[in-house]
Amino acid sequence: MSLRAEHLTLRYDDRVVVDGLSVRLPAGRITAIVGPNACGKSTLLRGLGRLIAPAAGRVLLEETDVRDLPARELARRLGMLPQTPVAPEGITVADLVERGRSPHQGWFGGRTAADDAAVARAMTATGVLELAARPVDELSGGQRQRVWIAMILAQDTPTLLLDEPTTYLDMAHAVEVLDLLVDRNLGEGTTVAVVLHDLDLAARYADHLVALRDGAVVAEGTPAEVVTEATVERVFGIPARVVPDPVSGTPLVVPVGRHRVAPVPPGFASEADLREVVDEPHPLAVAKVGDRVDPTAAEFVAAAPLVVLASGRTDGGMDVSPRGDAAGFVRVLDDGRRLALPERPGNRRIDTLRNVVERPGTGLLFLVPGVTHVLRVSGRARVVDDPDVLGLWEDPPPLALVVDVEDCFVHCSRALTRAGLWTDATPATEVPGTKALAEAAVAAREDT
Repeated sequence: MSLRAEHLTLRYDDRVVVDGLSVRLPAGRITAIVGPNACGKSTLLRGLGRLIAPAAGRVLLEETDVRDLPARELARRLGMLPQTPVAPEGITVADLVERGRSPHQGWFGGRTAADDAAVARAMTATGVLELAARPVDELSGGQRQRVWIAMILAQDTPTLLLDEPTTYLDMAHAVEVLDLLVDRNLGEGTTVAVVLHDLDLAARYADHLVALRDGAVVAEGTPAEVVTEATVERVFGIPARVVPDPVSGTPLVVPVGRHRVAPVPPGFASEADLREVVDEPHPLAVAKVGDRVDPTAAEFVAAAPLVVLASGRTDGGMDVSPRGDAAGFVRVLDDGRRLALPERPGNRRIDTLRNVVERPGTGLLFLVPGVTHVLRVSGRARVVDDPDVLGLWEDPPPLALVVDVEDCFVHCSRALTRAGLWTDATPATEVPGTKALAEAAVAAREDT
């Protein structure tokens, strides 16, 4: 069941918390809403669940404004667990969980066998069946939280909204609850939106992430798309390293604090430092073009029938894989800010593609026959099967690499010259030389 907000503004009295926000929860998927404290996560969830009336905009459940739905009808279609629910004094666990069935019962109540079965399933799944006769106010915080989750599961709705469901739970019970949400999602196609503070668990269990800061969406997409070092620092204001989770392969965030940070291995910070050690250093980088492939560099790309792709492994090593095809097989997009490479079974190395998925930093080296200089592009790559991208080639490949360009350099290639394996080939005609590329680099820098 689809749920989305359009230009939603939510406020408490005169204080605006969410301002003009639009977001869509993918139907039949699990969405995690993440962000720092007081960024509007809970407020957004309360707005989606009709606990707060919008000051502007609207919330649509299956294209119907939630304000137009009778309360009982909404409760049969959408279950909401707020962050700090309050139980009636003296109510028992069984009675509280049974209240989740009220939207399915008649105006005068009356439990059915279906109600009893739903309550029993929910209490068993959350491990609170043995607490059935206990008053809720006598339970620990973790036990109480599991009872509330049992109540929302007993409500048996196609859409679930949960605000910090793992609050008060220890590690084992937190994982059990999230596993339970995945079970419900996979078994019944339930659409789930959950506010979580634990970014690692959000990345592991959610199909879709929405990252908020100051009441606005900063990033939205799959965990791999959202949980990047740049986004984590932008959203949470702390530098971090993002590595693959050894259990799930999903992004794992390692924050960098002020203490107990391993020292960076010694290295050279500048060319001046390098010159103190090496006489006449090898002129590796002839010119830096900038953060895009300018039109002159694009001519070099169009003449290159061979691209060497380098991707970093999780163990710190590097996989290098050549990609060869007719000259011009690489597509230059967005005024040189993106490149697209076809990925066909004949030239695909699965280890390199796996590295690209897990560690998106990528280097490309463009080589032209008979030319002793090369073009190097570095950036962040992703593997896609988007029909719009695959359609860039007359013979569409099954996959493509899309590289967001971060840096572009012109290199001399003394090693290639010495090897004589590439530069002895018949030179390609009308290929920009180092002078032309360097002049274009200067012009590109002046333009920016």
